[in-house]
This record gives sequence, C-alpha cells and structure tokens, in this order.
Amino acid sequence: MVKYRLKNLLKEFHAGKSIASNLIKDEGEYPVFGGNGQRGYTDTYNQGGQYLIIGRQGAYCGNVRYNIGKAFLTEHAIVGQANEGNNAVYLALKLSLMDLGKLQGQSAQPGLSVETLSCISLDIPSKEIQDAIATIIVTLDKKIALNRQINDNLPKLDRSSAMAKVRHAA
Repeated sequence: MVKYRLKNLLKEFHAGKSIASNLIKDEGEYPVFGGNGQRGYTDTYNQGGQYLIIGRQGAYCGNVRYNIGKAFLTEHAIVGQANEGNNAVYLALKLSLMDLGKLQGQSAQPGLSVETLSCISLDIPSKEIQDAIATIIVTLDKKIALNRQINDNLPKLDRSSAMAKVRHAA
C-alpha cells in the first residue's frame, strides 16, 4: 500500500451543478443525486462513467456512494472520477469507511469542501487489487438489487398464484 492525497487519485473532483426543482421528477431518464442521496429523476445529465459521489451538505453530509452510468449531480454533492491508476468503486468504498462527516465546517450550513477532502490521505493498494475488490462489490450490489426486486414482486406472485388456484378450482 502507498499513501496518497485524494486529489492525486482523481482526474476530476468538484461539486455538482444547480438544477431547478421543477426539473426533478418521480420518473425520468437519469437519476438526480444530491447531498443526501437520490432525489428523483431528470431528462439531462452532467456526469457519466464510473464515479464516486460524496454528500457535501445536508443531513448525511460525508456519505459516500458510487454510481455507474449517466446521472445529474447537484451542487450538494461532490463527484470524483478516478484517474487511470485507480478504481472509482474501490475509492468510494474506502472513503465510505472514513467518517468524512467529521470534516465538515462548523457554520450555519455545515458542509464539506472539495478543498478539504482533496487533501485527506489514503493508503491505496495496486490498481489490480482495487479492481478485484470493486468487482466483488459490484457483483454483490447487483445480487442485493436483484433480491430486493424479487422480494418486492413476491406479494404480486402470491396473489397471482392464489387467483390462479381459485380459477383452476372453479
């Protein structure tokens, strides 16, 4: 493991952009992420690829997640895209274990700054080890999402099979 400053692991690290609240809907093409997680959907995006998201302001200031694909990141979130030698999923996992919320400024609106976060130090393994860990995490996340989807559909299946039994018995 080698110690790095976060800013040296990323090719992109900045706050997201402002979006009018009337553009955030319950349905849409791209998820919208703010400081407290997903806020809804919109029809435009400002980020793509694999990247980490850090809550910059709000109740969950310092929370970390990763996303793969296109999304809109608001000004209440910080987006980081890993450079060629690093894996965004791995970095998000590593940062999520660091309690970044403790670094927030003490003002009327507590929050994390890109400047503060960019200077934190991390012990980082080789890209190969990062990739292997990230593959395991993404695979587990996909399995969890599938299990949730199956669980969400179980009541529908139970009703359908019950109705089919009633029809068959008649």
